[in-house]
Amino acid sequence: MKVLSFGEILWDINGDKRTLGGAPLNVAGHVHRLGGDSLIVSAVGDDELGHLTLSAIDELGVDRSLVRLSSDPTGVAMVRLDDGIPSYSFNDPAAWDDIRLDDAALSAISSTRLDAVVYGTLAARHGATRSALISLLDAADSAEFFFDVNIRLSFYSDSVIRTGLERSTILKMNDDEVPVVAAAIGCSERDIIRALFAFPRLGRILITRGKDGSYCYTRDGRSIHAGTGDVKAIDTVGAGDSLSAAFLYFLSAGCGEEEALRKASLLADYVVTRPGAIPEYDESIRKMLGIC
Repeated sequence: MKVLSFGEILWDINGDKRTLGGAPLNVAGHVHRLGGDSLIVSAVGDDELGHLTLSAIDELGVDRSLVRLSSDPTGVAMVRLDDGIPSYSFNDPAAWDDIRLDDAALSAISSTRLDAVVYGTLAARHGATRSALISLLDAADSAEFFFDVNIRLSFYSDSVIRTGLERSTILKMNDDEVPVVAAAIGCSERDIIRALFAFPRLGRILITRGKDGSYCYTRDGRSIHAGTGDVKAIDTVGAGDSLSAAFLYFLSAGCGEEEALRKASLLADYVVTRPGAIPEYDESIRKMLGIC
């Protein structure tokens, strides 16, 4: 499969430890680990951390040909973990607020057949990147458009959420984001699934609910659940992104929603037991996922 991820690249800084991340890059990295091809559209600073970022993306095996150098500094997120649950603060502006796509880049994107375009709310917090995202969504030829609602501080608006929904075929959010999306589209939490399927392109809705597992709702009325395993979480950063990547990967491989969600949940369980958002896969997880 081939996935294009659009949005923030940043370094998660937790104490004296720094880890490369950002949801779009995490998804792209996991797609490559699973066996797919991935491309990231973003920007990093023309600074020491930015050049370190480019080398790290190369090591992940992700295509960075559409990552530009910006005069703004490379993105960082200060991470605080409370009982393993992360909270974030971001530099603003950051390089990923300055993502731009010229005609040549848009032409290259439109001529590439993609299995999925992955995008979220955070990168759309400022105008330049938001404009680039809309241009990309209009240009891309993709089987799926995967919208990851990623609520961080005040870096979203109802219009950003609605714009993302209007173009999406798959929506992902966590249980804390459900009321935010409900408010954005003017419905109650109880009626949110029905209300979301009023968006004509939307075919699947993923909701992650922590220890209660993950749910997939389909336009034809099915509700699918995958539970979490009995694992001890040491780092939840990137777990939801691994689930997104695996769900897309196994759907593209021909699995139904139930099997894709089950395997995605297995990978998320694995990721929370390892440090970092994109850990190496060991033989045991490869066997469980059937990607040996």
